[in-house]
Amino acid sequence: MIKNKSYTGIDLFRIIAALMVVAIHTSPLLSYTETGDFILTRVIARTAVPFFFMTSGFFLITRYAKDNSKPAAFIKNTLFIYAISIVIYMPICIYKGDLRGDNLLPRIIKSLVFDGTMYHLWYMPAAAAGAAIAWFLVKRFGYARAATATAVLYIIGLFGDSYYGISEKIGVAKKFYDLVFQISDYTRNGIFYAPIFFVMGGFIADKRIRMSLKVSVTGFAAAFALMLSEALILHRAGLQRHDSMYVFLVPCMYFLFCILIGFRGKRIRFLRNVSLVIYIIYPMMIIAVRLFARLTGMQRILVENSIGHFTAVCIASAAFSFIFTVITDKLRPRRADKKRALTGRAWIEINADNLRHNVRELRRAMPAGTELMAVVKTSAYGHGAFEISTILSRMGVRAFAVATADEGISLRKYGVDGVILILGYTDVSRAADMKKYDLTQ
Repeated sequence: MIKNKSYTGIDLFRIIAALMVVAIHTSPLLSYTETGDFILTRVIARTAVPFFFMTSGFFLITRYAKDNSKPAAFIKNTLFIYAISIVIYMPICIYKGDLRGDNLLPRIIKSLVFDGTMYHLWYMPAAAAGAAIAWFLVKRFGYARAATATAVLYIIGLFGDSYYGISEKIGVAKKFYDLVFQISDYTRNGIFYAPIFFVMGGFIADKRIRMSLKVSVTGFAAAFALMLSEALILHRAGLQRHDSMYVFLVPCMYFLFCILIGFRGKRIRFLRNVSLVIYIIYPMMIIAVRLFARLTGMQRILVENSIGHFTAVCIASAAFSFIFTVITDKLRPRRADKKRALTGRAWIEINADNLRHNVRELRRAMPAGTELMAVVKTSAYGHGAFEISTILSRMGVRAFAVATADEGISLRKYGVDGVILILGYTDVSRAADMKKYDLTQ
């Protein structure tokens, strides 16, 4: 069996993105140049979190939705990790006095649902909410409408973030955002910010976007230059309430992700877990580095010098994450072995690359103007109607044949477009279903 190459570019960029998040909260260049630090932490590093959202969307969001198990599992796992993170940082929250004062319950709810109990943990409830919104929109309305809806949400978020200086001068808009900020401290959250990147990731995966490296790099360079100009203009004009959301961040991320998926090779699953642990643990490492510097008298190198501080936090975070991941990997049972142990019977392994090869060869042999119709009745002859039909649909096959109306309805629910021809008998009482799901008898 020929194994597919994995997305090595995505795996490697996970670590870069995690370290960029560290940079946002340690300001590596602040000791030397405020403008340079702004560009690094408030422009370049702002690609990190959208990258994580897009990566999750790339492997999760699809209009070919068989059921809700994948998003449910993602949300469950994300919230589980969030709960562990809350426990880790609870002593710090208590020490800071976050659990004292008036309106405690509303503040706790606000922190848990939107802001994160620690400043960096907002990402996890945002990821859970963003995934749920994106999944629902894509499954229910398709990519075009989902992209439109999430773009509207993003624009609303923009005017509560980098463009807030404009909103606060408009009475109705200011009242709206005042209400929003009672619920969430930022519009950079799972409602306004995250969904568009989840949808973009899913779109690139489903449409199998494959740009040439030259086009991707050119597009990214142009979009980034525009985003940099946008950020500097907004910053100097004093319009930013926060600085996570830019107009040109969206095309910038699209082209960046297209660059990354172009690098294929051996999967580095290990880096996925390392980057996650770095993201969770780095504030603790900031505290550890500061404590170590105080005990050793090295504050000048490890704290006061911004590059030294950033470097020390990165090394500590990476070392802890590497060791932690190695230990947990040793303790975790191998997924493939576990699956085989539970199966107890034979199973089918289908090479998707061979299927794609066969389709390409058939198309090459077909006369000009002739289209391919895939007969996928009876669960694609035992090969899996969902798996086979979605692969073919992604390849541009726009005609399918099934045995019964129910088989055709199942394909529509998977998100399969195009003609679906029913080869068998259909009772006249099913006419409403035939019309609703656009089936051809």
